Amino acid sequence: MQELTIRVQDISGTNRPRPVSGGVPLAEGAAPDGSTFALRDATGEAVPVQAQVLAPWKDGSARWVVVDFVAQPPEGAEAEYTLTWGDAEDAPATLPAPVSLTAAEGALLAIADRLSVELEMTDADGVRYTAQVEETEVETSGPIRATLALRGQMRSQDGGRAISFRLRASTWAGTSLVKLEPMIIADPDEGIMCNLRELSLTLTPKGEIGPVRLGGEAPVAVPGGQAARLLQIDDENYRLEGIEGAGGKAQGWLEIEDAQGTIALALREFWQQWPKSLEVGDGRVMLGLFPRFAEGDFDHMEPWYKYLYLFEGDHYRLRTGQARHWEVWVDLEGDGAALARDADAPLVPAADPAQAIATGVWDEMAPAGVAEMTEYDAWAERLFDAYCGSIEGQRDYGAMNWGDWFGERTVNWGNHEYDTTNQLLIQFARTADPRYLRIAEAAGHHSSEVDTIHFVNDDLAEYFEENFGHANYPSRPGMVHEHAVGHVGCFYPIETVRELLVAAGVGGGRARPYLCLDPYNLGHIFTQGMVRQYFLTGDPFMRETVEKIGDNLAQLVEDRQFQFMGSTHCGRVTGWTMLALAGAYEIAWDERYLQAMKTLAEDAMADQDPVCGGWLIYPMAYDHCTCKTARHTGMAGFITAVLINGLSRYYQLSGDDRLPDCIDRAVTFLDNDTWREEHLAWRYTSCPASPVGGQPGVTMMAHVNGARFGSSPNHLRILGVAWQAKFEGLLADLPSGPGFGKSYTATMYGCAQTAGILARRSEE
Repeated sequence: MQELTIRVQDISGTNRPRPVSGGVPLAEGAAPDGSTFALRDATGEAVPVQAQVLAPWKDGSARWVVVDFVAQPPEGAEAEYTLTWGDAEDAPATLPAPVSLTAAEGALLAIADRLSVELEMTDADGVRYTAQVEETEVETSGPIRATLALRGQMRSQDGGRAISFRLRASTWAGTSLVKLEPMIIADPDEGIMCNLRELSLTLTPKGEIGPVRLGGEAPVAVPGGQAARLLQIDDENYRLEGIEGAGGKAQGWLEIEDAQGTIALALREFWQQWPKSLEVGDGRVMLGLFPRFAEGDFDHMEPWYKYLYLFEGDHYRLRTGQARHWEVWVDLEGDGAALARDADAPLVPAADPAQAIATGVWDEMAPAGVAEMTEYDAWAERLFDAYCGSIEGQRDYGAMNWGDWFGERTVNWGNHEYDTTNQLLIQFARTADPRYLRIAEAAGHHSSEVDTIHFVNDDLAEYFEENFGHANYPSRPGMVHEHAVGHVGCFYPIETVRELLVAAGVGGGRARPYLCLDPYNLGHIFTQGMVRQYFLTGDPFMRETVEKIGDNLAQLVEDRQFQFMGSTHCGRVTGWTMLALAGAYEIAWDERYLQAMKTLAEDAMADQDPVCGGWLIYPMAYDHCTCKTARHTGMAGFITAVLINGLSRYYQLSGDDRLPDCIDRAVTFLDNDTWREEHLAWRYTSCPASPVGGQPGVTMMAHVNGARFGSSPNHLRILGVAWQAKFEGLLADLPSGPGFGKSYTATMYGCAQTAGILARRSEE
């Protein structure tokens, strides 16, 4: 492999030159350390490109490479490029210089001496804060793209600190575009909540502002010198203030006229992240990231537990430890409507699926389009459309909600159980369709920013430990919340959440159902999607988040105080922890994470029965075995499967020769214990009275691993008949309704690998 085909597909329909930026994979050893890269288009003409190795293989060769170039694919179609590498010098860039970014007195930065950029915040008490830079880093400075990263604090006029902020600013040669990525991290010195009234990204032109246009459903003209605001009040409605009018889904752009022409501003996924605002006044324009509002403005949004946790009175409530990030585009040769469409669908490089899968960075699966996958491809596309339709139909939108799906246990947000991001990115790898990456990015940002704890102060630690505390699991950054009301809890009194779950019939209507409000449950931590999003986008916060999760888990393993094995749910706890550690290890091959996986693998092998190959020493949970005279031992079949999958991933990464026999015997046990040939499905648990549970994705994946690493031909046989039964059922009955996000993710889990290995083995 000495070249890679890259596809760039337009789905915005603007038909103009735009930056292309993202990661593509290479096979181990293909591009040795020091290789230089070149790009040519479909006619063979050289294209200026910037290539940066994001992650190497262990031999030092390039594993993931971030490429930046400028392209103009046909409207609604794709353009094809070829990336090559070798020892030759890089071809010099011939594009016009990018827009300049410089320091600015009293602001974060200046854009081309035309605009200054500020980040401003007002807290619930009316105290105003501005972003004060403490650290500046030139993240990238190449012939095509330059990225400047700023960090600092939101401080009041008297120097008081509120929270931390970050800002990444990127420019591309040959374009008039600037991408701004502001971020806040809710890390107050005290309090379990961060209360703010307003947060705005403010742009001040150097000269006087002329006429302004706001991008509602149709452009809204604002006379020069007049103040006005468009406020997206929910996902279906906006209102205008200062001028007459209202509408539905605003396009989310703004245009201003200055002495040099038109400047446009657009926020990616504007209405999806309601409330948002576009505002002009006092000689500047403001993008309301958390716009000011009046008490009661959002009371119409029902149910209250889905939407209203974010609002209290006239201010927002962010739980300490959360983060929020936005993507804002500025065009100094502005066309606001086109900019908004491009912001919602940026051009990305997609490696040819067959070549991408052959590199070994993805699971073993078949690319879309091969004859054996035709029926599967059509089904997967329909399921994806249904997933997107479910988000729209259930109105799964909002400033803290966007990217997640609602309805787990009827009233909870899902927090992407079973790693929605990863399932979407697997389809992106198989299809090269940027729609999958677009939806996956929203999911990954939600998981990394909302569900992961990035900061713990004394008050939050005390809250966790007093209400849900685990004596052997200290509260610290890197913990992750499972599916919960309000995503992360703390917004409502614990008793209120309990009453809500009881009223919804959760847990069979028990008086004390599991509340899902704590961050101590290790059976719901997923990093693979975030890792792959980092590789595909180069977003450093994804890497930071995964490593923070990995460090927390590695410390938990190293301390040897937390009991991973030893209960009927330990397969899920240990298995998902191993898979999460594997994601952290893949970033840069940090041996600490692999060593933690080894420790967990050895614990699991020590508890594996040497005769039957299973884990039968744990009394089953009360709802997994309801037998009256004696409770059975063992685990639910899907929990055993998660443990098998964690052990299998450790084997793939380590080559530990103790694992193939362990995996082989474990899959054999799983079938002896729970497989029911007459139903072509697995029983739910080790209890003989438990019902048949169908063909769970994690169980299918365990059999993929059994077929790959074990010696029994029965693993592949059972996988084949189970898949046939499952797929026939899926073709006949497309899941729908509340909680569809979980149906999508759990259904897709292991499907591509199962279909791929069966297609490949049938050819052998």
